[in-house]
Formats: sequence, C-alpha cells, structure tokens
Amino acid sequence: MRILIVDDEPIILGGLVKVIGGAAPVGAEIREAGDAFEALQIMKEYMPDVTVTDLHMPEKNGFEMMEEAKENGLCERFIILTGHDDFEYARRALRYGVVDYLLKPVDKEEVARLLSQVNRNLPSLDSTDCPPHAKRILAYTRLNYMNDLSLDHLAELMNLHPNYISSLFKKVTGDTFVNYLNTTRIKEAQKLLSLHRDLPIVEIGRRVGYENKHYFNKVFKKYTGSTPGAYREEH
Repeated sequence: MRILIVDDEPIILGGLVKVIGGAAPVGAEIREAGDAFEALQIMKEYMPDVTVTDLHMPEKNGFEMMEEAKENGLCERFIILTGHDDFEYARRALRYGVVDYLLKPVDKEEVARLLSQVNRNLPSLDSTDCPPHAKRILAYTRLNYMNDLSLDHLAELMNLHPNYISSLFKKVTGDTFVNYLNTTRIKEAQKLLSLHRDLPIVEIGRRVGYENKHYFNKVFKKYTGSTPGAYREEH
C-alpha cells in the first residue's frame, strides 16, 4: 500500500508521518510532500494508493491538487485534513469522492480505521481483471513516455509481474506495450515537428525518448511511412 502525505507545515507534516506510519497496515510505504506542486510531481513516479492531504496550502490548495491528480489518473483516493468542522468542506469533499475527512489533530485509531478500509478495497494483485492497475499504468506511461520505460521498470514500480503488465496492456489497449509506447512518442514527435520548425530533429528525438538519432528516424519511418525531415516538409 502506497501512502502520500501532504502538508505545508514541516512540523505538522513530520507529526502526520509519525502518526500515519504507526497506524498504517503492515508493509505500507509512505512518502511526504510539502505542498501541492511537490505532491503532484511525486505522484507521477510514486502513483499512491491513497493521498492524505491538508486543504489549506499556498498557491494551490488541496481541492485543486485533488482535481488535477484525478484528471491525470495519478491518484483516485484521498483523505483530507482540516482544522475546520464545516459542512461546506464535507460537501466539497464528497464531490471530489474522498474516502473521508479528518479534523486536526488527527486521531491515530481513526486514521488506522480509514487506511484499513482503503487497504481492503485495493484490487488484488492476483486479479485477472484489474482496471485500477491498468489506469495507473497507462497514466504513468502517458506522463513519462519521454523517459527510459520498460516492462521491468513498470513492474518494479507497480509491484506486479512484467508478464501480468504485458497481458494487461494488450487486454486494455489492444496493443503491446512497445507499440503503445512508440505510438505515443511518435505522435508527440509529429506535434513538435509541426509546431517547432527550427528545433533540430535530433533534439525532438531526445524530447520524446529517443537518444539515438538513427533509431529515432527508423522508428518514425516505421510508424508514419516517412522520415522526420520529410514529415516536417509535408506539414
């Protein structure tokens, strides 16, 4: 179980990490973030099962962070923290589909109950039909297509077997992982070639995940029928 804790007050954040760490199910992994921006960056790599977050943070508040996270498939479950026992907060929390909201200071037993509830509802790793896993994997691939991705990397990140991820990809997208990744990269390369006429082709290749110019040309031609240079001239 992956847990992300977000609060802009360092002392409070440290206290939350201690309390939640003591209340979390055995084997849970915990990360922390000092604001919404840091949290969203961590989510892209960490893909938490649940995020415990403060609402009042500078520049981007907890509700805005949750909205962006859900739109990008970075996290589906949230427990929010607030010092205000206000119906409006509860109403907005329900609208964002949060698990629950807790009043500060948090009660360890209440936290333990909520995390246990979340843990029970997480999909089984043995499941042959696991849309939440698929959603997380696809979201991670879309957000990190320009990085060095592989089935082994995804398997380690998601704590799943590479063969399971491969079959899940095929089932959900109708395509192999390699084809899906290359298609995503080439589509982004096509956009860059059309929009940035002065950007060198080798740099465009790097930006979409191909360090080797010749390999980029080869893959681009395979998926589009033309070289990057010819495509730029035609578009």
